[in-house]
Amino acid sequence: MRIKSIELAWFRGAAGGVTLEPNGRSMVVYGENGSGKSSFVDAVEYVLNNGRIDHLRTEYSGSRQENAIPNTHRPEKATTTLRFQFQDDSQLNIDFDPNGSSKRSGTAAIAMNQWEYRQTVLRQDEVARFIHDTKTDKYSALLPLFGLHRLEVAAENLRKLRRAVATESKSSEKKDRLQQMVDQRLETFSDQSDEQILEAVRGLYTQYCGEHHGEYSPLSLCNKIQAAIDKQITEYSADNRRYVALKEVADSQLKHAVEQVRTASVALAESVDSNISERLSVLQAARTFSESIGDVTEIDCPACGQAVKADSFSEHVRAETQRLKEAEGAFNTYKSTVGSVCNRLEALRTDLRTPGLKDWTDGVKDQGPRHGFRYIEKVNLEALREKCGVDDLNAIENMLLPVIAAAARDSKDAPPDVQTLTGDMKRLDVAKSVISSRDLKTEVDACGNLISVMTSLEQAIRNQIRARSQTVIDAISQDVESMWSTLHPDEKIDEVALSLPAEADKAIEVVLKFHGREQDSPRLTLSEGFRNSLGLCIFLAMAKQVANKEQPLFLDDVVVSLDRHHRGMIQGLLDKEFSDRQIVILTHDREWYTELRQLLGGDNRWIFKTLLPYETPDIGVRWSSRDTTFGDARARVEERPDSAGNDARKIMDQELPLIAEMLKTRMSYLRSERNDRRTAHDFLERVIADGKKCFQRRSGSQYVSNTDAIDALETAARLLMSWGNRASHAFDVVRPEADKLIDACEAALATFQCNSCSPRSAVWRLDDENSEWVQCRCGELRWRYGKA
Repeated sequence: MRIKSIELAWFRGAAGGVTLEPNGRSMVVYGENGSGKSSFVDAVEYVLNNGRIDHLRTEYSGSRQENAIPNTHRPEKATTTLRFQFQDDSQLNIDFDPNGSSKRSGTAAIAMNQWEYRQTVLRQDEVARFIHDTKTDKYSALLPLFGLHRLEVAAENLRKLRRAVATESKSSEKKDRLQQMVDQRLETFSDQSDEQILEAVRGLYTQYCGEHHGEYSPLSLCNKIQAAIDKQITEYSADNRRYVALKEVADSQLKHAVEQVRTASVALAESVDSNISERLSVLQAARTFSESIGDVTEIDCPACGQAVKADSFSEHVRAETQRLKEAEGAFNTYKSTVGSVCNRLEALRTDLRTPGLKDWTDGVKDQGPRHGFRYIEKVNLEALREKCGVDDLNAIENMLLPVIAAAARDSKDAPPDVQTLTGDMKRLDVAKSVISSRDLKTEVDACGNLISVMTSLEQAIRNQIRARSQTVIDAISQDVESMWSTLHPDEKIDEVALSLPAEADKAIEVVLKFHGREQDSPRLTLSEGFRNSLGLCIFLAMAKQVANKEQPLFLDDVVVSLDRHHRGMIQGLLDKEFSDRQIVILTHDREWYTELRQLLGGDNRWIFKTLLPYETPDIGVRWSSRDTTFGDARARVEERPDSAGNDARKIMDQELPLIAEMLKTRMSYLRSERNDRRTAHDFLERVIADGKKCFQRRSGSQYVSNTDAIDALETAARLLMSWGNRASHAFDVVRPEADKLIDACEAALATFQCNSCSPRSAVWRLDDENSEWVQCRCGELRWRYGKA
């Protein structure tokens, strides 16, 4: 749908009402900085980005940007509105409520929702942003344009579901527990089979329950044995009960568990670097944090220190974890051994709290065990599970090994039956864990299988995304290289393309050759201007993929960092690649606007409009009644006539070299830099001198000298020499002089435009090289440069 008009009322810089009216044609809009031209682009972005304007997203704009979108001086009873009219007479109306919410109506609402922002609008700050973005940001930017967004949503949902299953099922903790059961089994039963362990349980049942085990399940047998042992312990004397409790403490195997942590720590440190455990711990926490990020724009990654955009932080965490994957196995072993130590500490604390040991703990005189009693009560096991360093391990050994040694010492004289009973208790506990581990292993395996299936499905979808993305990327890359060649002919930068890095699923990078050398990123060698030019090529290549050729393009101040030579190539690029598209160019570059107006002014596909400088919010955005940029000068006449006169002179300095070039005017050669320092007066002198013979208008069937035009040019030349120079150097031009200078300059330029042509065209619109003349479209005006 080609845009017929965009009307703003009390939206951004607009006041009561201002309308952009391309009428289905392409358009170039000039306005100096702050004139409000980007308000029209903001309106388009609001529609395409679901009620959001990206550059207004700050902590002060409000949840619906209600503090940023309305004009600051909107009257209390006025309403902020947007009105889009299209060539097919469809329309989209948006009315804003005071709280920032809006209501949409009109027949074009659905159709306009199908436009992709990145294929429709390119702003000044977005030109190079794509080049500077991370590989993940580039991927996120391009994915919707590939038509693969739904596949990415499916893959991302599978990833989140997989993580949710792992979290809710506590599969990692269950794996650790299962491994601890395996370690205890090897420690207690060596390499005995399950049947041999079950036979040992039956023997214990016969020993403590005094009857045949019958048809009880293995777990029921263990519970009955435990009940019999507990009953037997209650019948013991207080001394024997204490012996039993002390044997539990003495057999805690805490020292062995601490040594396992030390061994795992050494392996972890050798795998990558000394801080790997901290970094992986931080990354694990960051995974959870990344899912609850609020309205934050940038985050410093706690693991690597890089500043990462909030909307790509989750992917950055995943990529950073992948980079450290070689250490993850060692890290998991380390965490498992730490968990084992914490479990043994928890069991030791429970054993020491046994009522039968109170007399013993109160009666121990050695300071070592007494410090240990206090330590075990105060130690934070949850904090220890998260981080267990060398100091923690030393504290555990220094504080608790004396406790265990004291318990072993005071229990060595226990009666044989007590020693036998405590040994049987330990074997019963391990046997019970072996039996229960079957169900736990089944649960862990089932969970692992489910996670594996979801991982496979996610990878299958990502493989499909990658394959289909590559096809689109190949097409875009061809367009990017072609457009780059148009903007930068004969420059030693080639083979510009988009690339899918093999090491990451969600990443896209820009590659190129710089003087024959392959570069992984344009940021390595290209200047800022070249990077911006490359960003423009990529945007236009993406825009070219739009199937609907009636969808317009908005280019908002995209040539800021491009020099005149490369700026001049953009018009040819747009004409070559987008001759069938509606294009709206907004610029504050007066010279580029002037150049486009001279090159395209006679083409009925293009409209040229200028904005007046912004004055106050209640006046708002205003159009100039002319398509020249003299509105900038007239806006300053009231307060600064000298500045207005100087602006008029600068406009003529920009306009006349282009006009002289179009008229093929032959200027005398000047040495060195003087060729590039010619002023408007230098060109006027030559054009006036040649024009007396060359500039003609039709009179009946004959052509006669265009004396009116020559008079207007001579008037402008005289005033530029007097008042124009004085405005630039003496600063004492008064208002009437400035008004007359501006009018004379504008009249002089108007002489080269034919009012009889529809649309109006310049005298150089048509060129007959054989006859050495140029003329307007209708032939009313001509310039016979062959007679100069």
